[in-house]
Amino acid sequence: AIPQSVERLCAFRDSYPRTEEHGISENRINRDNGSVLCVTGSQCYGLWETRDGGVHMMKQGCWAHVGVKEECYSPECVVTNHRQNGTFRFCCCSTDMCNLNFTENFRNDVPIVYRKHGLHNMNMMEAAHSEPSLDLDSLKLLEVIGRGRYGSVYKGSLDERPVAVKIFSASNRQNYMNERDIYRLPLMEHENIARFIVGEERMSADGRTEYLLVMEHYPSGSLCKYLSLHTNDWVSSCRLAHAVTKGLAHLHTELLRNDQYKPAITHRDLNSRNVLVKNDGTCAISDFGLSMKLTGNRLVRPGEEDTAAISEVGTIRYMAPEVLEGAVNLRDCESALKQVDMYSLGLIYWETFMRCTDLFPGESVPDYQMAFQAEVGNHPSFEDMQGLVSREKQRPKFPEAWKENSLAVRSLKETMEDCWDQDAEARLTAQCAEERMADLMIIWDRNKPVSPTVNPMSQFTTAMQNER
Repeated sequence: AIPQSVERLCAFRDSYPRTEEHGISENRINRDNGSVLCVTGSQCYGLWETRDGGVHMMKQGCWAHVGVKEECYSPECVVTNHRQNGTFRFCCCSTDMCNLNFTENFRNDVPIVYRKHGLHNMNMMEAAHSEPSLDLDSLKLLEVIGRGRYGSVYKGSLDERPVAVKIFSASNRQNYMNERDIYRLPLMEHENIARFIVGEERMSADGRTEYLLVMEHYPSGSLCKYLSLHTNDWVSSCRLAHAVTKGLAHLHTELLRNDQYKPAITHRDLNSRNVLVKNDGTCAISDFGLSMKLTGNRLVRPGEEDTAAISEVGTIRYMAPEVLEGAVNLRDCESALKQVDMYSLGLIYWETFMRCTDLFPGESVPDYQMAFQAEVGNHPSFEDMQGLVSREKQRPKFPEAWKENSLAVRSLKETMEDCWDQDAEARLTAQCAEERMADLMIIWDRNKPVSPTVNPMSQFTTAMQNER
């Protein structure tokens, strides 16, 4: 057995400034030589990503996770498992600086092959991973159910089960590849992310190359379409909003479980057309053609080294003020791009609750409107939105009916304002917004009228304590 009573010296690399959250205090890190003195009981680990034909270091440091230590007793960092298309390599080990590089151990019904990898680029033999084996010969396209920026979406059937099929032309191959690769990431599956089945290149009937993404079919369609056809009570509106927020929080969260790693992801085109409504009254986020993996402050998306391409994307109506101004803070791009998503989320909340029957007591609920539809109509220009959102600092207006002095309505309006704040750094995180939406679901009935003379925040705190 490996003695656990010593402090272990490990190679250290972490683009994230929040080292305390990883259980490492700054005084244990020697940034000059890239090492860290780990606390007693820890071992070393490394995480690499293979892309563009090379191996790229992502993280090195102390591995203190309970329940997996027995896997870290090797004196060398040996990768024995390849997951999710073989993109990531994780290993842990038990000697000083053993995580500086890694050894791969391939088992393919042939003698074991060992290969050593350092930080230099080299061609990699990818493990033989592919999509689940599905016979796409049985795929039938039935009817067009949507047209987007990069292709058409069909309702189809695969082995007699209903599916949605998104078809990209050859000129939109990059967006197809990006969306497919986001869906394929380890730990990406989530109840509030649209379910991906398979991606494939094929020849169309007229001999052109096209690219297919086959997804689960959501009969209710987009949130935009759903809200145009349905009104909802308070709890149902909260369920829709909470589900979108949970999906976004999952996207924004970096995850490392055993040897699987999901980077934080920013959506970059979040709007009510890119959210799908599920049969249980919750939602799933879709359309990741513009999404970007965030690894610390290093952006990971091919072909977008250009600053404008990184910051100035999305649907014009939903663009945050800093995007409209070309002033996204790319020095801290992980936070900045997440904040852009949060602005869009605030607009989705407004669209959702403007169709809530409980918020318009004794009067008819207004017809569905997209955010800013009253101000700029159906096809706003970039300049229209720039003037309205950046210069005039306008936001969607709250109706007279929402002036009712209740804790729930007040909290809802505050949450929207805290998502679409002009100051990007003042916006809520997705995790915080998720908690707020969960709270809103339960405070409606118990806290309807509040006295105007009472401090609403103290009453809010008391209400929350009572609920918990």
